[in-house]
Amino acid sequence: MLMLLPQNPSLPLLFLLVLFITGTIKLLTVTGGWLVWRTRLAERFRVYRRELAKGQLRSEALAAVGVVLTDAVLIATFRYFSGPLVAPFNLTRALWSYAWMFVGFEVWFYVTHRLLHLPRFYRFHAQHHVAQVTEPLTSLSFSMAERLVLMGGGLSLHFAAMHLMPGTQVGILAYMMTNYLLNAFGHGNTEWLPERFVTSWVGRVFFTPTFHALHHARYQGHYGLYTVVLDRWFGTAFADYALVHARARAGEGLTRIGERLAVQPPAPSVPAVSQVPEARQAL
Repeated sequence: MLMLLPQNPSLPLLFLLVLFITGTIKLLTVTGGWLVWRTRLAERFRVYRRELAKGQLRSEALAAVGVVLTDAVLIATFRYFSGPLVAPFNLTRALWSYAWMFVGFEVWFYVTHRLLHLPRFYRFHAQHHVAQVTEPLTSLSFSMAERLVLMGGGLSLHFAAMHLMPGTQVGILAYMMTNYLLNAFGHGNTEWLPERFVTSWVGRVFFTPTFHALHHARYQGHYGLYTVVLDRWFGTAFADYALVHARARAGEGLTRIGERLAVQPPAPSVPAVSQVPEARQAL
């Protein structure tokens, strides 16, 4: 997105341009998500079959306005003081830039997300958890303090990509668009991915809407952004995740916020009985 801006604009002009571009992208993403979210097909695959909390949409809408303004201020200021940071396009560099942003921000998000759930810092994260049951607008419902943390990590990774490695703006822009789209997708409380996805190798890496819906309903656990890897590694994944996902796909989403599904323990393995002693006895 920064590559779309003029070379040396004033800071106020930069702010207005960034506000228009990022605000439009966010508006289109959330609006598109809402239109899909309200369809009958989406209602069929709800993860939680519950109404939104009273006043939730108003609270999230006000927070979203603050997020759009905060993002514009931070991006414009970053662009103004860092300069254009334009590098020649190269497909390999673009892919590396994308991978750097994706993996780097996953780690940043997981660590800061866990910290924000500590009692000392939770007040900065509480706005996002106004939604126990999520919808696309939840993707923009953050306090300004939390947005500073998230954007600070993202812009630092951007700066490193352009100064410490041969990165390209195209790869970074592609990641930003991915982030916007997956954010709305993940907060839709609607499970679009088939049941077999969770147990596939892809599902052992990447998230589903069910994955994040469980985080909002249960508060603790499932701290990852768009992957499940760190939650699996650090023991913060819910044991009944696959079962809840299957329920949503079957049109039987959960009806209680605190509901947990019983997970059958694995069948004990039976050691093979050696036939050698019997053979010796026969001899």
